[in-house]
Amino acid sequence: MSWWTVARRELGSAFSSPLAYVLMALYFLLSGYFFFAIVVSSQTTDLSAMLQNVAVVLLFLAPLFTMRLLAEERRLGTDELILTSPISPAQWVIGKFAGALAEWTVFVGVTLVYPLALSRLGTVDWGPVLSGYLGLWLLGAALLAAGVFASSLTDNQVVAAMVGFALALLFWASSWVSGSASGWAQNLLNYLSAPAQFSPLTAGLLNTSNLVYFVSITAGFLFLAVRVIDTRRWA
Repeated sequence: MSWWTVARRELGSAFSSPLAYVLMALYFLLSGYFFFAIVVSSQTTDLSAMLQNVAVVLLFLAPLFTMRLLAEERRLGTDELILTSPISPAQWVIGKFAGALAEWTVFVGVTLVYPLALSRLGTVDWGPVLSGYLGLWLLGAALLAAGVFASSLTDNQVVAAMVGFALALLFWASSWVSGSASGWAQNLLNYLSAPAQFSPLTAGLLNTSNLVYFVSITAGFLFLAVRVIDTRRWA
């Protein structure tokens, strides 16, 4: 068994569960509302404000994507079989994450219908649109990785969702408290702010530092999740 096998099974399991369709309905309902309320009503082809509002929705949805991934396996005891199988903790964690990320990719991909619809009505600047969607996808990957780590800590899905949301909120709100710090601490808090890293991408500014931020956060949380699983395996 490889991470790819785990990812395929996870994706199939996700779309056989009512939760996936509930999350999909919520996501499309809210993103559709933002599209019509912000873009259509103002007769603009600028999707940056819509994407930033969708990012706030993701803050709440991401923990629901990931809360069951590892916590449910632990609750049912099926993780014992996996921990004693030839598959490594890294392959297992990456497979679980890849399945959730594939589900999120479907969500993001379907909403590309919004700029496509706009392109039939007027001129769309595809640079900011594509970089904004890339930023939304990367933000989702980072928040999903945080959720995977949270799910590795417990066998309770509700607790995993709450911890995942707390971690996501920590990165979302870090710049809010940066004013009370100074020097390197203030710079660090501003750098860790997810909205500060996401906003330039919605404006079409594809900076390497923004991409490195999201990739680093994603890899860091996956590494921590692997360490948690690895510790339990050796224990």
